[in-house]
Amino acid sequence: MLLLPALYYGRGWNTLSTWEQRLMLGYVLVFAVMVLSMVNAQDFKESGQMLERFLRLALIVPIYLMFRRFRFCMGRELAAGALVACFAMGAQAIYEVMWQGESHAEGYYHKIVFGDLAVWWAAVVAVLATTVVKNGWARAVIAVAISVALYASVLSQTRGAWLFIPLIPAILLWSQWHMLKNSRNWIVAGVAALMVIGGGAAFQSQKVMGGIERGVEELQSFENNPGELSSWGTRLNLWRNSLLLLQETPILGSGVGDFRVDMERLVEEERSWSRHVVLFSHAHSIYFDALARGGILGLLTTVSVLLVFPFVIFARELRRSRQPWSRFYAIGGVMLIAAFAVFGFSEGLWARNPLVNTYVTGLVVLLAGAVNSREDSAQNASPPPGEYA
Repeated sequence: MLLLPALYYGRGWNTLSTWEQRLMLGYVLVFAVMVLSMVNAQDFKESGQMLERFLRLALIVPIYLMFRRFRFCMGRELAAGALVACFAMGAQAIYEVMWQGESHAEGYYHKIVFGDLAVWWAAVVAVLATTVVKNGWARAVIAVAISVALYASVLSQTRGAWLFIPLIPAILLWSQWHMLKNSRNWIVAGVAALMVIGGGAAFQSQKVMGGIERGVEELQSFENNPGELSSWGTRLNLWRNSLLLLQETPILGSGVGDFRVDMERLVEEERSWSRHVVLFSHAHSIYFDALARGGILGLLTTVSVLLVFPFVIFARELRRSRQPWSRFYAIGGVMLIAAFAVFGFSEGLWARNPLVNTYVTGLVVLLAGAVNSREDSAQNASPPPGEYA
């Protein structure tokens, strides 16, 4: 299924710039490295399931080629979906916690996915408010949407998602700082201030303070008894065991689908402090997960291709963008990469389909939109043939 669209849209490969071609090849390289790691794998069934998720990264190539060939700029659709998502996730969270009496909101899939995506969609509409939207009533609706989405994240009790909330106003101010001298763009500072105040208020709530206090207690418990089952204690054990696996297979890792098998082996060999690590098929961190599965090569390709290189590209597009929608795409791309870098600190994002799909969709829409809108603006600004500017 990858091959057929690649053959059709592959004719547009030569129209891509050099950096676009390198990035697309990078996503294929990530998949290839994970395939290569299977030389050390034992559980081929789990390996196939994990490779299917990494294959979605390779799927970026034909989709991106399609977007570039047909000059798709789907920022309006993405922004509309984000706005709807903020209210829908807020309603879902309130229904689960306040109506059904659940301890936390998790939506259809998982509370970590729910909490992460609630913060991500709040970031998208915040970018929309500071780049494109000029109407006061629309900005008021967006302010409510941001508050609702952040509240949904609070109700999910996903502490890893909360780490990204302070970065949203920081990225908005950094990306628009040179434009703040224009009085019309003080809305950027207003939205940033709103998120700082709202985030500060949320972090004073009982649910947030309770989540932070539980985290501190879990770390203290880990210090006293590393083998006790707890959220942060288990993560620290998984990360430690990932480093043990790295010592055994430093270059290619233990294999893309062998994490649970390796945890069982470490427990049997009494090298793991905790026996609860056998419950997990990933390291609850994209960085330690890449080390365990793909070794040093896997970590380098994961960080450079999935995070660093796209961030640099979006930052460069931001410097070159002038039109509101171009800036929406560029700043949104910076937000996307920063969000996944932070979310991935304490969660194995590439082990969860909804998060992989969000990354793939967001990157294609935002990157293709940034390039297409910039090129279209430059073409429209140039004088017709035979005329002089």
